[in-house]
Amino acid sequence: GAEVEPVDTAHGENMHGVREAGVAEDDVFATELAYGVGEEEHHISPESLDPDTGYFLEKLLGHEREGFLWQKLRRPRSYDYKKVENKSYNERYRMPQFPFDAKQREKVMTFVLGLVADPPASEFVYSPTPREKARLDGLVVAERFNCSGCHTLQMDRWDLAYEPETMGEPPGFNDYPFFKGHFSPEQVRDSLKVDTAGRRRTSLVGMPILDPETGIPQLVDEDGIPVEPDEEDVIFHRPVALWKDALVDGEARLVGGPNVFIPEDAIQAGKHYPAKGGDLARLLFPVVIEDEKAINPNVKPSDAWGWLPPPLVGEGKKVQSPWLHKFFLNPHPIRPAAVLRMPKFNLQSSQAAALVDYFSVVDGAEYPYVYDPRLDESAVDIAEQQHPGHLDGAMRIVTNNNYCVKCHLVGDYAPPGNPKALAPQLERVHERLRPDYVHGWIANPKRYLPYTGMPVNIPYDKPVSQDLYVGDSEQQLGALTDLLMHYDEFTKRQFSLEPYLPQVASPPAEEQAGEGPAEQNPEAPRASEEQAKAVDPSPDDITAVSGSGDSVDARNSVTTKLPIGGVKAYRTVTQVESPL
Repeated sequence: GAEVEPVDTAHGENMHGVREAGVAEDDVFATELAYGVGEEEHHISPESLDPDTGYFLEKLLGHEREGFLWQKLRRPRSYDYKKVENKSYNERYRMPQFPFDAKQREKVMTFVLGLVADPPASEFVYSPTPREKARLDGLVVAERFNCSGCHTLQMDRWDLAYEPETMGEPPGFNDYPFFKGHFSPEQVRDSLKVDTAGRRRTSLVGMPILDPETGIPQLVDEDGIPVEPDEEDVIFHRPVALWKDALVDGEARLVGGPNVFIPEDAIQAGKHYPAKGGDLARLLFPVVIEDEKAINPNVKPSDAWGWLPPPLVGEGKKVQSPWLHKFFLNPHPIRPAAVLRMPKFNLQSSQAAALVDYFSVVDGAEYPYVYDPRLDESAVDIAEQQHPGHLDGAMRIVTNNNYCVKCHLVGDYAPPGNPKALAPQLERVHERLRPDYVHGWIANPKRYLPYTGMPVNIPYDKPVSQDLYVGDSEQQLGALTDLLMHYDEFTKRQFSLEPYLPQVASPPAEEQAGEGPAEQNPEAPRASEEQAKAVDPSPDDITAVSGSGDSVDARNSVTTKLPIGGVKAYRTVTQVESPL
């Protein structure tokens, strides 16, 4: 007859009985650890099980480490059984239940149980390079404080397989030579290769253009006109603003140029890696546009990115490390138009330093931070010797109504108009930004921030008026960089203590007899030569005037005080209002 399975009357049914109850082989124990499951929950004896399971159960009942580890890997939350009543949620065990089978679990146990004697040999211990260690340490802090919740830490990347000549023609290059894309002949040849499917390969890094109403990536046709996903007879494209120079059909596509239209089939044939971080900024993108439309119906959608948490891609090469460290410890407003302010996380100094090093490393900046000699005052003295009036000419450009002060805050001067159009304070640039970044930013801002609304004020082939600064575009560019990187030193030179110092007593009356009837109060302070000088302001200039600067010989004009040197020295912005 059929062989009958023996039953241990003292310990309940064996494994087969459990499996017949519909329980998986790995689930023969209830939460109480040593009790079976099924219709009858009898105590299980190690002898009634297979040798491996029985061994670990015996160790578990004996409170030995092998049994604890076996049960911890098999059912980690079982150690909370009948204990949660006295534990808050955060006090409960959090180890997840990994989907290990019996063999995988035993491998992990073998490794862990082997960690009882000498530590692993040094060749088996990961030892990162200093730069990689800085990246890892900073990433821990960034993840702990959820930096990526607001800020984009890494842009989207598309590894495309596209049909030749389906991504448009490259724009012409008319910019400063140092902006020209640099690609090796090998890279150009590789970009022209065609695979067996008749497609070329390229990798684009950038930001997808979002629909201003929905906040989702736009779909456009070949001409860049937005279309709906359900439209027929349309070749769908995805518009992308590049954040890294790329090669398409052997031609350079540069950051700051026109958007690149990627055919949808090129994305499907390749791979898209989404951006890391920036979720809140993308979520708020259509919201701030809708709010601004109530004031300005013609708002430009790309301007909205300037009101939201900015991407931190390139931050390491943008800002000076000492400033960034102080900013992390005590954040303060930078962009007047921003709708959100960075909270103070009460970081420790070591945590702030880890974040600073992280951004320097991931962006390829010098690490540790190296002082830039162009920040030294001697660099300006040399420039002044080579070009007299170097900084004065640069200040004339800054204070001309057609340039910087049209949008930027300077000292306590704020341009009139919509607050959303205000740009950051220029008097603090020397503390915050690196000289290389400032130089390139003035030359072409979109090369560093594709969505910025700041125009190219000094084109390569068209310098500003020689009445403001005598020199070509590159000389004017260098002068503005020197001024902004030494703004505090320049303004200190304009300040004079003479009006505040005690004046020399007047000579005796008999010595003044031949000097005429005019009398002068010896206690009255004398105005300095610069403060006593009044210059007739022109409509496009901010010029020095004496006194408070309230009197301007221009009908229907608006004046705004702009202190440049000291308490008594002012600049006046003159804006003539047309009677029309």
